[in-house]
Amino acid sequence: MPPNPNSEDATGDVICIADQFHFSSFYSSTNLAGLEDDDSVSTPTSTTPHRPSRSDSMSIIGPEEQVNGDARLKPHTIANPDRGKWDGLDQDQPGAYGRASEAMTDYMYNLSMSLLPHRMDSNDVNYIDLGSGTGASAIHLVQKHSATISKATCLNLCKEQNDMAIDTAAEMDMTDRIDVVEASFEEIPFKENQYDLAFSQDAFIHALTKKKVYAEAYRVTKPGGAFVFCDLMCGDNPDLTVQELAQFAERNRINDWLNPSQVIKTCEEVGFKDVKFINLTTDLRISFQLMLKKVTFVLEHGDSHPNSSRVLLMNYRDSICRRITQIERGVFKWGVIHARKPVFMELTVKTPVPFVKTNHLIIDVNKVSQKVEEGQEANVVVVDILKKMPKDQIDALPSTVELLITMSAGLDHIDLDACKAKGIIVKQSGRDAITNHVIQYTLCFITLGLRDAFNQLGVAFPSKGWNLNWNCEGKSLTSCTIGIVGLGLIAKGLIAEIRKLAPDTRIIYTVPKQRRDFDVESKLKLEYVAELTDLASQCDVLLPLCSLNKSTEHLIDKEILGCLKPEAGIINVSRGKVVDTDALTEALENKSIRYAILDCTYPEPLPADHPLWKKDNCFIFPHYATNTMDVREKLVTDIQPIIEDHYGLGHSDARQKAEEKILRYDLAVAHRLTAKYNMDMLVWNHISARHRSGCLITPGRKMWGSIVPEDMVFSSSNVTADIIHEAIYSARPDVKAVIHLHTPAATAVSCLEEGFQPITQDSAYFYGKVATYEWDGVSDDASEKPGIANAVKSVAGCNTLLMYNHGFACFGSSVKEAWVLAYYFERCCETQLRVMQCGGKLRRPKKMVMEKAAEASYLPEFAPGAQEWEALCGEISFD
Repeated sequence: MPPNPNSEDATGDVICIADQFHFSSFYSSTNLAGLEDDDSVSTPTSTTPHRPSRSDSMSIIGPEEQVNGDARLKPHTIANPDRGKWDGLDQDQPGAYGRASEAMTDYMYNLSMSLLPHRMDSNDVNYIDLGSGTGASAIHLVQKHSATISKATCLNLCKEQNDMAIDTAAEMDMTDRIDVVEASFEEIPFKENQYDLAFSQDAFIHALTKKKVYAEAYRVTKPGGAFVFCDLMCGDNPDLTVQELAQFAERNRINDWLNPSQVIKTCEEVGFKDVKFINLTTDLRISFQLMLKKVTFVLEHGDSHPNSSRVLLMNYRDSICRRITQIERGVFKWGVIHARKPVFMELTVKTPVPFVKTNHLIIDVNKVSQKVEEGQEANVVVVDILKKMPKDQIDALPSTVELLITMSAGLDHIDLDACKAKGIIVKQSGRDAITNHVIQYTLCFITLGLRDAFNQLGVAFPSKGWNLNWNCEGKSLTSCTIGIVGLGLIAKGLIAEIRKLAPDTRIIYTVPKQRRDFDVESKLKLEYVAELTDLASQCDVLLPLCSLNKSTEHLIDKEILGCLKPEAGIINVSRGKVVDTDALTEALENKSIRYAILDCTYPEPLPADHPLWKKDNCFIFPHYATNTMDVREKLVTDIQPIIEDHYGLGHSDARQKAEEKILRYDLAVAHRLTAKYNMDMLVWNHISARHRSGCLITPGRKMWGSIVPEDMVFSSSNVTADIIHEAIYSARPDVKAVIHLHTPAATAVSCLEEGFQPITQDSAYFYGKVATYEWDGVSDDASEKPGIANAVKSVAGCNTLLMYNHGFACFGSSVKEAWVLAYYFERCCETQLRVMQCGGKLRRPKKMVMEKAAEASYLPEFAPGAQEWEALCGEISFD
């Protein structure tokens, strides 16, 4: 930075009056104040287009502006003071330019992530910064969003700047997350579809051809990805002549000088969709006005400095005044362009009802001619149950395919291992409709089978001799035992429906031991049976509801059928090959089981002469469970939402809003509960929950007992809140909610030399899970973040940070977990203080006992909030 002309030790030529930057000092980008125009000294015009490089950095006074006649000063590059986001910033505070530059980077990143809602909660965002300069932007974003960004690629031509970026990344221990590549953004040395986001700040102005740059950005961006950049653009004031604009561009070595409308059109021509311009020229004007204010002050109060410096400052002041005038006249604009890369879908089969696409970000390649020549190969392929997709078919798919949608309930027609090996995700359309139909259908079969209803067809009611014992061999749903193989969506949904009709029905199930679900067992009153033979021997109805794969072929074989009771039956609505047809035929023929109801068989269809057709205890249906037009329509109408959800093309926005509504409610409840249980401190302290690329947090300046869901904000008015919460989130990507309190007992314990002591059963939640942090004064300095983060990282899996002489923070996977932990932590601290107060000899629990209790405390039924939260929510009303 140049010396301060107001200081006593200032020497040399003063180039710019700007405050000390804390972030923007990394920047080495173009300086608009130094653009030449017809009012400044002309430079020779070259007929050769200028080769773009961020190291060119348009200087403050132009490449060769005269000072004192013959004397010339070399331009001095400063840290981009003229382009920043000024919303809510105090322009008179030291470091204002730096904060504005940082705010602009944050603004663009947040805008980018709002375009990619499906990536907001991920931990592997990969983006490229085109024309990255010294890498300051990437380094800042990777540090701030370490839980989201896994890799940033800095692409830049200038070796000197790249070396600076490499050195800075190394100093900050980010070399594994920051790649620095020396190359041109007009010839990006990477394959297509590599990045979630192509990002650039003020780098494209000198590009030889904008279209080539945008085309390269399009090529390397993933389908559904975003392209976001800010830049200077030609003004579009109709009162300006073409000659005037062209002269401005020529004198400032600007190639392909486009206005915002032309930029949008060019981006659309290379393939981008939803291209929009956000005009931020007002922020540019604020920057120049602030610079003018500073320069004017120095000129009026800095007479003791060398004459050359004063002349230079006067030239600088005049240059700034010209820029402000040009902004007002509309000679140029500054702002952000944002766009999305569309997704290409191919229907390989005829849909049962017409596919109607309503999202322009999805392009049906079946309706695009010359798709290969235009590089429009499919990213999404749609098949149905009849379209077999073995390994050779999967391997033959274009490398661009990453999503395979099947219009079916089953997946046995697709080689899932081949898809996984190729990185293709498989999803099913109509899943909810199929599940609901199969559940309803199967429930009917269970009841009819238990009552032997199919054999009653055609049986006449006795004309005489009827009595109460006539034809009553059937069983009720309540008195039977149902055995289920598998615990997928259909199985769980069916069990839930049975529980509505017959809450006391005994339901047993079997799955491999590693897939046993204790939570579902508790919720739906299930019994787990490890061995299939044991399950078969106990049930009245055997229901295989597993998928078909190599391990489940002929799963229900002669041995399993032989374990069934003579009065038991089997219902198969999964896949025919799950049941050994020959073994089933034999069991029915020998009457060793009562009946079989088959919605599917193997082979399918059964040969006309197959003996099962003639069995009076076998009832065969034509794979009919999902044969309704409702399902057929959902198979097709679900295709677009699946694509939208996968690529974040709009459908997931509704889900994000629903998630935000739930988070706001939980946070408001947590605030009210804190006040209700006397754990609050007027308007202070804070609770937050991760959402999108930031977090919802306490609004501040409001009593916690009156907080409602709408009060939550994305940025706290309390700088301490932002520092503590951001530090914890950066240290623990798995944490979704944080609560920081100064409760009396916990704060008192934070003042003890020995700190927190887990001495009760309640404290098992915190055994080996409490990290500590030395008080460093009021947490209002961003430099404290690394210290807090390191403290959290120091105790693996911790859920609490005890901040000595300050307070504490609890954190977890949800608001309910964080709050309940905070409640119990305060309670445990209060118990510890009472034990100390009594003066008796402390009896500590054995280490082995505490370890066992700590392990048990996080079982699903005992986890923080699992039992308490619903009841706690019932205590709060927002009416």
